Amino acid sequence: MERISIHLSPESEFQVDLRGFPGLASGNKLVHKGIELLKRYTPGTLRYLSQQRVMAHLPQYLIEIHGAGDLSEEEVRLRLGNWMRRKRNRRLAYVILELLLMPFTAFVALLPGPNVVFYGLFVLFYFHAKALLSLSRVKVKDLNISLVKN
Repeated sequence: MERISIHLSPESEFQVDLRGFPGLASGNKLVHKGIELLKRYTPGTLRYLSQQRVMAHLPQYLIEIHGAGDLSEEEVRLRLGNWMRRKRNRRLAYVILELLLMPFTAFVALLPGPNVVFYGLFVLFYFHAKALLSLSRVKVKDLNISLVKN
């Protein structure tokens, strides 16, 4: 089971950061080449898409919680549940906005060359929708959480 690390801020109840997580990978040659291009030219985009993939598959990971301090496991799960709810609501807003923008990218398809605008928007929509659906189904009590004392 792969591990991801989440850092809880001791100052703020609302600040939760997903820090250590695996990157995107694929056995498909073409997809692997696309990931390598993203890694070379836009590493921030690759990191963002990797975060979305992790959120879409959260129950499959062992989650290490750092910075919990004196918090009990119940309090940590409560904060993690609030974080997941905020992430789910944000993903819902993103999915709605992307669905509204997709018809307008059809006009860009009339221009010569590849329709990068539609493809990019569709990739974002795919990752946001997968994360939204997963975050809607996940129950915090079922997650594999381990508290790491620093």
